Amino acid sequence: MKFKNIHFIINPISGKGKGKEVIRKIYSLFPKENIKIKIKITQKKQDAFDFTIQSVHENADLIVSCGGDGTLNEVASALINQEVPLAIVPIGSGNGLARHLNISLNEEQALQNILNSKYNIEKIDCGKINDTYFFSNAGLGFDATVVKIYSQQKQRQFVGYLKCLFFSIFKYEPIKISVNSKSINYTGKIMMLNISNSNCMGYGFSISPKASLQDGEFDINLVEKCSWAMFSWIGISFLLNKKLSKKRRQFNSSQLTIETSAKYMQIDGEYHILNSKRLQISLIPNSLNVLVN
Repeated sequence: MKFKNIHFIINPISGKGKGKEVIRKIYSLFPKENIKIKIKITQKKQDAFDFTIQSVHENADLIVSCGGDGTLNEVASALINQEVPLAIVPIGSGNGLARHLNISLNEEQALQNILNSKYNIEKIDCGKINDTYFFSNAGLGFDATVVKIYSQQKQRQFVGYLKCLFFSIFKYEPIKISVNSKSINYTGKIMMLNISNSNCMGYGFSISPKASLQDGEFDINLVEKCSWAMFSWIGISFLLNKKLSKKRRQFNSSQLTIETSAKYMQIDGEYHILNSKRLQISLIPNSLNVLVN
């Protein structure tokens, strides 16, 4: 499908400044005589969301998120239940949703694929936590602590993430949680709870390889409080895609109600402070049109 009115929402500081290079490549790749383009550059949080709403009103027929997972979350949140499709040019560090959708991680190739209509439009499921949307995954506990520490670091690539993973072991304390769903009810202390809509987290790491963006359910991993030795063993089980401990519970659900002592969580790889101890989590089926490879 050829698009005639394309709006690009760009975070100029994503990928150590790759956003600025993407702007140059857009102007050089997209022919002005055939395609109307508009570039909107974010300066602060919420800009990407507001720009996307504006672009919908300006009759854009394609809106492209050029940034990391935070920019993508804002753009996609504004396109829930809209006809205008989303395209992704991933220039962040994690790029979990882009990896699941098989979007090229090379920004020039991703742009070329949009220009040459190499993608198809498909509808995908989205998640909602109270009033906040998510598209790849969300988590409470250990993974949220890793993301919190990572958000404070200057070193943003994979090595930086591994350092934060190591430092989190010394900072993390299990949280209290109560989970109610059609599949499981659980009350107690946990190491982590991860809710996956896609099968890919940042850097290609997966703890829910069977998760699908189109099956109408979340894939959920809950790890009960345990020793660090056991938790490390469970981490290995994630890598091997095997259940090696009874402390790890896996289930599927489209609705969850959670009461938690946690003060923050990670949503699509971004750190979020919780304003409520009660979380209502729901899946919204077929609610986002997105270009996939």
